Amino acid sequence: MLSVDFDLQNSIWFFDIDDTLIDTEGASLQGTKGVGALFAARFDDETGKMVEDAVNQTFGLMVAGYRVKHDDDWQKVPGGKPAFDKLIERVTGVQDQVLRDFGHIKKWSREVFAKLACDDLRLEVTPELIAEAGDAYWITLTRHTTVFESAIKLFAFLHEHKRPIYLITSSDARLQMKDNGQFYYDPSYSEALKRERIELLREMGLDYRLVSIGDPEDKPHIDFFEKGLKKASGDLGYEVDPSTCVIVGDSYGGDIQTPLEKMGFRLGIRFHKAVEETRMENERLISTGDFGEVVEMMAA
Repeated sequence: MLSVDFDLQNSIWFFDIDDTLIDTEGASLQGTKGVGALFAARFDDETGKMVEDAVNQTFGLMVAGYRVKHDDDWQKVPGGKPAFDKLIERVTGVQDQVLRDFGHIKKWSREVFAKLACDDLRLEVTPELIAEAGDAYWITLTRHTTVFESAIKLFAFLHEHKRPIYLITSSDARLQMKDNGQFYYDPSYSEALKRERIELLREMGLDYRLVSIGDPEDKPHIDFFEKGLKKASGDLGYEVDPSTCVIVGDSYGGDIQTPLEKMGFRLGIRFHKAVEETRMENERLISTGDFGEVVEMMAA
């Protein structure tokens, strides 16, 4: 059970979006079908399928590496830590401008994933085609996005208790390719495209006050989370005390660790749809695959 000193009535909630509220990982397979269809139309069906499979493989490896919490978890990652490190090296290698101007790379750019797939298949592609691939991915994914039903239950519970809800989400990393194969990053361009996508959540039963997007600051950097706190403080009209805050996400390292360990958030909730039993990892961390069970814990 939650410890007795958790004050629900004064709590402020921050939610990751992808694979926390919506099944982005599942919808990603549909998104890459859109990429495959684009390349099939430009080349042939076989090429389209190979590009689709290669992008899926890259995305799957990035997700698996991102979710590692303990060293033993690398055994579950295809190719282990060496494969993940090699992927990060390749993603970094095409983002000279991003690294130079912002001090970090954008790991999740589907445009970069598509370019790496084309490099592996020795396909010559233009910046225009890679941009179209990014559009095809996100348009197709958005059409197939599903909200986790238990997330709707938790939002309804929080609205019933008049708790403020804020979304803090990574950038979609909408990078643009140059003729030399390097990518550049315009934060305003990337943020605007994601904000448009996120607004659709209101129509799906997930109403919220504001969204903070990781352009240019992104997870797990503390600036990303402080940006979200600042937005909440401005919205509420007072400085938010982190000790009243709850952070909800699918990755401990990416979503939860910084708020809990560096900022003093009261509670972290780690969600993954494969978790079969809701449990208290410690007095400040819940793991769950069903937000409905979290509601029951809080209502008890």
